[in-house]
Amino acid sequence: MNTVHVLMADVRVNCGCFMRLDIRHWEMLKAIADLGTLKNAASALGITQSALSHRLAEAERRLGSPLFDREGRQLRLAKAGIAMTQTALQVIPALQRAEHDFMQASTNAASVVRFGVAAYSCYHWLPVFMKHLDATTPAIQLELVASATQNPIMNLLEGAVDVVMAPGLSETPGIKSIPLFQDELVLVVPAHHHLASKAYIVAEDLLSEDYLTYSKTAQPGFEYERFIRPSGVVPHLVTVVEVTDAIIELISSGFGVSILSRWAVGSALKGGKIAALPLGKQGLSLDWYALVRASDATQSHSAKLAQLMAAWYAQKIGTTNPLPHD
Repeated sequence: MNTVHVLMADVRVNCGCFMRLDIRHWEMLKAIADLGTLKNAASALGITQSALSHRLAEAERRLGSPLFDREGRQLRLAKAGIAMTQTALQVIPALQRAEHDFMQASTNAASVVRFGVAAYSCYHWLPVFMKHLDATTPAIQLELVASATQNPIMNLLEGAVDVVMAPGLSETPGIKSIPLFQDELVLVVPAHHHLASKAYIVAEDLLSEDYLTYSKTAQPGFEYERFIRPSGVVPHLVTVVEVTDAIIELISSGFGVSILSRWAVGSALKGGKIAALPLGKQGLSLDWYALVRASDATQSHSAKLAQLMAAWYAQKIGTTNPLPHD
């Protein structure tokens, strides 16, 4: 029996359960992926291009297979190198964050958590939440990352942002979703529009309308998949306007209608320039989540911020029905 255990241990070691590459090799892969060429990567790493070429050759020798295919002076990731590079893009930022968090914790400095909203770009709630954050958890400071609206999952995994507020549940490997509150999708029309007096709308109501959309890319769980496509209805004219505030202003001035989050247009609804109508008799719900990296520790500042947001919204929902507003 003891002999079997020893043999199995030998197999595990021989299968590669030890690191063949050093951290400098992983940094190299990330730099090449980020900057595109050996020359630019070498400059960013503070070494010569020749030294980086030797480092790449050393990494390939240790792995026993090329990471890149050479096409003249151009490098193209080999099939096996793609997974390695994707891992480097996640691991290096994680290590950098760990060092940063440690240094801040050791000096009792406030930790900056980079935050973004994945859709609608609505921040009417942010000032009130920041006052709450300052009063309860001054060790966390928010840094708003507006670019997180584009490719939020990639930005989150690569460390460009630490917490993303997003509608719709994201079943993505490496991402943890913390529920915030339940919203609904509504048709937004001018206050005096002929549809504004209806109790709810049906897809056929859009046939003669100029329709403003946040994006022509159909997102799972949103209006096109759940409301428009099943009916076979095509709005009269579809125009893409990528800024929520601009959509609201255009609607209030009579330039069209749109389907948006009721929470996202909450402030505009208070102003009385627009009206919001449920989609169908039962309405269409839309849940919001705080997304964080699954690799972040439960006591990390990003995880704490997500939990603080969830608790804050739970408190607001208890006093504001049906949706939390500022």
